Amino acid sequence: MNDKLKRLLRVVLVYIVVVAITLVMNGFYEKHRTQEYIDEFKELKGHHLLNEISDTYKITIEQYSNYKLNREMKRKLVERLNKLSGDLRKVDHQINAQDVRYHIDFSFIYHDIKLVNIALSDATKDDIVPVIVLHSMEGLGELKKEITYIQYR
Repeated sequence: MNDKLKRLLRVVLVYIVVVAITLVMNGFYEKHRTQEYIDEFKELKGHHLLNEISDTYKITIEQYSNYKLNREMKRKLVERLNKLSGDLRKVDHQINAQDVRYHIDFSFIYHDIKLVNIALSDATKDDIVPVIVLHSMEGLGELKKEITYIQYR
């Protein structure tokens, strides 16, 4: 009986060690895949695109506050935002094709860009442009925090 108990304890101990090693290795693998995901985002200039969108929002606020936000400037800003949005969509499709646990969600950034474009395109919405742009800038800040959170998770 004592030998049977020793064998059973050895088998249970081996199973526990195998399960522990599997869980630790799975954690390391997920961390490695997440880091590759973030690195690819950086290689594809994702951070640069987010900074460019933020700079465009800053220019919009600056032009609005200096009373220089005329039709031509609005058209240029809308074109720039559309180009940056298209570039961000390309990056989004490339990185989110990967199988990782945590994905970066850009959907609200696209929605904010659309709202800013609508506000800039419609002359009757001139009074709400700064509110929408500031809200969009806040969304960009939240996305940058989310990316940092995913990276160091």
